[in-house]
Amino acid sequence: MASDGHPRNESPSVASSTLAARTDLPLRVRQLLDELLEMCSARLEPALRATLSDLEQQLFKQAEQAHNNADQQRCFESLREVKRGRADVAPRFLLALEEQLAALDRAPSGGHGAGSDALKLVEQHELEEALALEDIATRAEVRCSAALYELGHRFGVLIAAPVIEAEALPLGPYAIARALQRAAADLDLVLEHRLLLFRSFDRRVMATAGAFYDALNAHLAARGLLAHWRVFLPTRAQDGTAAAAPAQGAAAGAPAAGAPVAAGAAAASHDEESFARLRDLLAQRRTILGLAGEDAGDGHVASGDELQAVLAGLQNRPALVKSGGRAVPRTMQHLRQDMLAHLRQFTPGGQPPRLAAQHRDTFDLVGMLFEHLGKEVPLGGHAEKLLTRLQVPLLRVALSDQSFFTQRAHPARRLLNTLVETAANWVDSSDGEADPSLVEKMRLLVDRVLNEFTGDLSLFEHLLGDLDRHMGMLARKAESAERRHVEAAQGRERLQSARMRASAAISERLAGARVSPLVRTMLEQAWTDALALSILRHGEDSRAYRERLAIADRLLKPGAAEDKEELRREIERGLGQVGLHDADATQVAQRLVEGAAANDDEMPTSQTELALKLKQRQRLGEEISVPAPMPAAAAQPELDAEEKRTLAQLKTLPFGTWFEFVRSPGGETVRRKLAWYSTLTGRCLFVNQRGARCDERSLEQLAHDMRSGAARLVPAQQESLIDRAWGAITAALRQFAGRSPVPAHGGAGA
Repeated sequence: MASDGHPRNESPSVASSTLAARTDLPLRVRQLLDELLEMCSARLEPALRATLSDLEQQLFKQAEQAHNNADQQRCFESLREVKRGRADVAPRFLLALEEQLAALDRAPSGGHGAGSDALKLVEQHELEEALALEDIATRAEVRCSAALYELGHRFGVLIAAPVIEAEALPLGPYAIARALQRAAADLDLVLEHRLLLFRSFDRRVMATAGAFYDALNAHLAARGLLAHWRVFLPTRAQDGTAAAAPAQGAAAGAPAAGAPVAAGAAAASHDEESFARLRDLLAQRRTILGLAGEDAGDGHVASGDELQAVLAGLQNRPALVKSGGRAVPRTMQHLRQDMLAHLRQFTPGGQPPRLAAQHRDTFDLVGMLFEHLGKEVPLGGHAEKLLTRLQVPLLRVALSDQSFFTQRAHPARRLLNTLVETAANWVDSSDGEADPSLVEKMRLLVDRVLNEFTGDLSLFEHLLGDLDRHMGMLARKAESAERRHVEAAQGRERLQSARMRASAAISERLAGARVSPLVRTMLEQAWTDALALSILRHGEDSRAYRERLAIADRLLKPGAAEDKEELRREIERGLGQVGLHDADATQVAQRLVEGAAANDDEMPTSQTELALKLKQRQRLGEEISVPAPMPAAAAQPELDAEEKRTLAQLKTLPFGTWFEFVRSPGGETVRRKLAWYSTLTGRCLFVNQRGARCDERSLEQLAHDMRSGAARLVPAQQESLIDRAWGAITAALRQFAGRSPVPAHGGAGA
């Protein structure tokens, strides 16, 4: 099992790290490691083969259901690749595990990235693979924490070391994930199908890893390794209080657990009080609107378990409903009707189903939340679609955990906020086509919520961490792009300033001078650029700049004892540095030096033609695709007193301030970030969320647009979108609480 017959590009120290090569280990240790490896082969190899069979079936099914020929072809190509390479996957997998076992006493103390000390850039697909595998390993670690803790102690005893953490455990979930990645590396699969392989492996192998680790612990214990040692971990009761460890035999109210229990009870009490206040406000609203008794009457009151069972069945239903002959996004009212219709299967004797008062209040509050969020996001955008798809799982969370309404750090609440803000700011507000990788990432996250949520809130924590890592990567890309645009704008600013100073120096020398058109054109065009380049590189007080000014003076007032050859070389070099072709630079320099003595009939190009070439030459810095420099103050709008005050305020704003611009007569707006502005010219650089340059305008124009309503400052938000929504809902309910009740029709009191 030391080799699978395939050449590997590995260092000798890694390639030779098989158990047979570790003759420095004690014989008993090598024997135990060999036995563990045999157990891995017996248990994991069949499961890995079953994983590949599952993958083949899923690829074939996807090919049958493909919407176009390209998708179908990709599925068939991956299917052929799996069939071609599946015989080599298991040997490579076991070899990777063997190498990690053989390096047991050389393993790092922790971290997922063992063995990769150097920083390096990674491709997008590599990052996606690493994140998917880390997520799989993390979930397995959480499920098998007790068994892994025992195994870490026993492996530590083997090498006379402290306990080995799960991340560095040779047969731990992270080691198995690394082995899977290595085993699948030679399969030429697209990222989507490679992730499908990882998910199949998670279902086949990692979901039942607890039994595997129990077997490893039992085998090592039977061989005398901490044979009578047991780990007792505190468990958490359903009410959130920590149960005492069995080994201590302590009662639930033992003093040692008093502080955590008291803290948990206080938090639960606060949540109950906050939720009760919300319900009171909601009841007052119903009373004022005359709706207090709308749900009263006979009927079967559905239990919480019945509600969860019905909503679990609705969770994967399409989020569109038929209305007026067309499909429209489902509303919370549609969901309520569907839920009550399905609840009839639980009602005895055909009684109509009813909601308990607390469940009805929860439903109404969640409905208000989604209604408010729907007004905050673009109509028909990705954010609205995500909100509609998340209605059922978020309602299930709220029904089972009232802290969803009261705790800002609630995992489901945080995931909802991150998804909606990401969709609204990064996708729906993007220019042109949205980032397909981000759209796909959010779709997959919502799919996982719909497919995997069964009441465990840790799923939201894992998905939130996954999305946060992805958004961190996109934020770094955006910062890098923005920095490049700012540096380019600052470079153009410096070039423009240098050119203005060079142009002023040339204009001063040309004033009143009688020179040929070629000399004038050359000095005003190419030589001005050469002077600007000298200012940029060396400064206005440098020797290089003074020498080039002296050349302009020599052309305007040639002397009798002029060293014409040296002058020609200097002119040629200066013209070459600003982009003039060598042949043209030579002809221009020769004509300038010879002056009136040159005969146009004897020269291949006339002075007029050379002057035309100089005018048509691309000016320094024009190769950058940017808007032309703004003309002088004549093109700027005249500012009134209010606009001048706005301009003064704009000049105090920090870089990074967000603005909102109206870009259509219908009032459609777009967000832009003020990345930089020039204190010299007042030109502003705006970028979008992804760091791409979108607009350049002057501070004067911006002040005018703000005065006319075409632009406005976006205030910095200290609270999240969800927190602002709850604040608005609570304020609206309090407003209702201060009104007089609506008179009930027919004299029925509320």
